[in-house]
Amino acid sequence: MGGGERYDAVIVGGGHNGLVAGFYLARAGLQPLVLERREIVGGCCVTEEFAPGFRASTGAYVVSMLREPVWRDMRLAERGILIDPAGPSLYGFPGGERLLLGESIPASQDEIRRFSAADARALPVFEAALGRLAEVVGPLMDMTPPDPARVRPGDLPALLRLAGTARRHRARINDALYLFATSCTQYLGEFFESEVVKAAMGWHAINDSIAGPSTPGTAYVLLHDHAAEQAGGGLRSWGFVRGGIGRVTAAMADAAREAGAEVRTGAEVERVVVEGGRATGVELVDGTVIGAARVLSNADPLRTFFDLVGAERLPAGYVASLRNYRCEGTSVKINLAVDRLPEVVGMPPGREPYLGGIMEFGGFIAAMDRAQHEARSGMLGTDPHVEACIPTFHDPSLAPEGKHVITIDVNSQPYTLAPDQGTWDEHRDAVADRAIATLDGYMPGLADSILARQVLSPVDLESLLGISGGHALHGDMSFDQLFTLRPVRGHADYRTPIEGLYLCGAGTHPGGGVSGANGRNCAREVLRDARSPAGRLRARAARRS
Repeated sequence: MGGGERYDAVIVGGGHNGLVAGFYLARAGLQPLVLERREIVGGCCVTEEFAPGFRASTGAYVVSMLREPVWRDMRLAERGILIDPAGPSLYGFPGGERLLLGESIPASQDEIRRFSAADARALPVFEAALGRLAEVVGPLMDMTPPDPARVRPGDLPALLRLAGTARRHRARINDALYLFATSCTQYLGEFFESEVVKAAMGWHAINDSIAGPSTPGTAYVLLHDHAAEQAGGGLRSWGFVRGGIGRVTAAMADAAREAGAEVRTGAEVERVVVEGGRATGVELVDGTVIGAARVLSNADPLRTFFDLVGAERLPAGYVASLRNYRCEGTSVKINLAVDRLPEVVGMPPGREPYLGGIMEFGGFIAAMDRAQHEARSGMLGTDPHVEACIPTFHDPSLAPEGKHVITIDVNSQPYTLAPDQGTWDEHRDAVADRAIATLDGYMPGLADSILARQVLSPVDLESLLGISGGHALHGDMSFDQLFTLRPVRGHADYRTPIEGLYLCGAGTHPGGGVSGANGRNCAREVLRDARSPAGRLRARAARRS
């Protein structure tokens, strides 16, 4: 590729992982260019005005797993990023039951004891069991998954660390394998008897997944946050960013630029340029061609390979695996502008701490299984599980004085509707109306307090944020799509079948979440290749071309 702009690396997508990768490449001396198709950086981590004076985080709205090295190296605290820990989580059920679970195990035991004394006793046992398993899984978050079928000399240090972890925790390996393989329902049933308690613990299984909590492989979600805590970093408690989560990615962009990266917005990539089986740059939608020694895609795997590369350039087996990669979101996102804080029936009135946490409303495990089954069949969920939070409880600056923002996730809503269901354009507002009516049953007067709203179906999220299937995590996070199997078995090391093309987004290990681990891990592998003798020769040849 002759003439035009040329960089050591081009990164497709200015989401948080793309910015993290660009920062680490620049800090190591490379000249990276980050290209973001929208006019603002952030990808799924953006904060935007959805009504006059009201701002909300369009995609992700809480931080929970940001890696400590990323936080430290990008100096995010020094850049003014403040994170308020979320309040206790409130769970509400149609029969009037309410369960408030917080950071304190004794306080949570007091709540659980109202439903089952045995479950109250079991809570610390459950937490300790997950904590022990997190010690096994946590250290894996910041490593590159090895390919057991293709071990290279450079893989040996990571393999030795992995072997050391397995040796230290060999007594827990069977427990870890069981948790990965079993369902959330079955695993919780080994600790708890109350349907209220099991539903409160198990709702995570249906978040960003088409599977129900009784589907084998869903128990891993119970471990995910614990693993983040044990891996030497990560903000354990869910937290709200002052100014919205877009402040984090804006600060990351500043850090990347200061390190030497160029970050360009309004620059949508049309295709990855592949010559002789190697990625040599990108072409933008306006026809501009930008050369690079290597390309990193922060887009999800399906968008990267089917839209930007082309299936015809990939091995048939790789394409077959991608076509069966589960990446369909199941959430409708609603942002409400309201004129007052809501009050929840059965809870103390006023500015109570639970209003600063995550609130979950819906049925028990069987109802979640039924709703997820309907979604898999392409049916609109008529009685879905609804999640709500109030970011303005922590940060009043997101709304006019005295007003508030409520962010809602409506689960069990299919990306692909059955043929007799019509289209999302036909049903978007009706789904939102039902969800608000459901919440109004828990928060009387909510509907009357609404001043404006934004409703985003899975199809809308796909279009706005550029995520296939509207899936915020770039693909389901079940055991067959994690670690050495993410996104495709044999290609979990951030490299791809196209030489010089890497993946750095949430479709790689360790999966979704605002962690930055994917971008940091990918950058490490890019630098490893760039510093090899062959990599240096290729870089010199690319600069001469």
